[in-house]
Amino acid sequence: MKRLIQRLSLSIALLLPAVAAAQFYEKDNGVIRVRLNEKVPPFIGHSPMITGLWIAGRQAVPNDNVGAGFQMTTRSHQGNEYNPTQGGDCTGRPSLLTGVIPDWNGAQLGTPASRGILLGIDPLLYDEPGLSGTCSGGKPNPAPYDMAFGVTLGDGIAMPREAMIVDMSIRKDHPGADHLFKALSELPVAYVDADFLRYAYYSVDGLHFQRLNVDSSHDLKQWPWNINHYRSGHAIALCDRPDLVEQPSQGTCMAFYSHEPTLLTASRRQGAPYELGLMTTLGDDDFGTQIVDTQWHTARRLVAVGHLASVAAVIAYAERHVPASAWGQW
Repeated sequence: MKRLIQRLSLSIALLLPAVAAAQFYEKDNGVIRVRLNEKVPPFIGHSPMITGLWIAGRQAVPNDNVGAGFQMTTRSHQGNEYNPTQGGDCTGRPSLLTGVIPDWNGAQLGTPASRGILLGIDPLLYDEPGLSGTCSGGKPNPAPYDMAFGVTLGDGIAMPREAMIVDMSIRKDHPGADHLFKALSELPVAYVDADFLRYAYYSVDGLHFQRLNVDSSHDLKQWPWNINHYRSGHAIALCDRPDLVEQPSQGTCMAFYSHEPTLLTASRRQGAPYELGLMTTLGDDDFGTQIVDTQWHTARRLVAVGHLASVAAVIAYAERHVPASAWGQW
């Protein structure tokens, strides 16, 4: 893990100033397509996160609002009242894009630089206490942290095209900044189109999936609004079919995989124009661990798409080809 952090620290130091902050970026390997730093309607400004993700041409993550998309977030002991967020604050004001490497091979997976991108971000505080939808107005100045968000799509040679590696880094600007709780950090979090991917599954080992039931249903559109549901394990998936335990070679899913066991979360959310499903892997399963220093801390996670059998195969491939030292954990 030390080597991963050193490589990412070097990449972060080489970030080009974001002189074209109004520009969006796109990466596409024929299976997964992502757009980053799009303008998020109806608000002014471009949000430095994954603002849209497509699986085989169908949009899974819509461009809904700066609190949604596909991004990283973290929290202090104040929880949602102190929530540095990659996308922006609850008023729709985006976080600041401070730099970009538009063709990035710093993940060192053997994929060409054209498959990768690295963003540097000064995050705003989301500033929405609780899950009530009450926005306390946001604060225009960035929180005292630096973030870096790296995306690498599989090229079909060194890494399957059904794979996307996400490297997420943060550091405190100064020792007096609030300590960050690893288990309150969403690494990553995605808000998917619930009309597409509505059935929740999770895996204790990353290979065998089971239904993530809430009141006997794994259909998140039947769940209560805005309540997070937790499981411990290595992988979480949202899929388009209810029968993938029995038919793992059917349907389409998006899954997050953590090399280390952690807490997995899913919930039903109301976006702006879309009904959404939240999925996330948290930074740790120990609520006592914190970031207290001013060093870079990096988490690496795998995104796998396809049916559940394909997802399990992508996870197994990544475990064989990514050294244990290269799976960063906060």
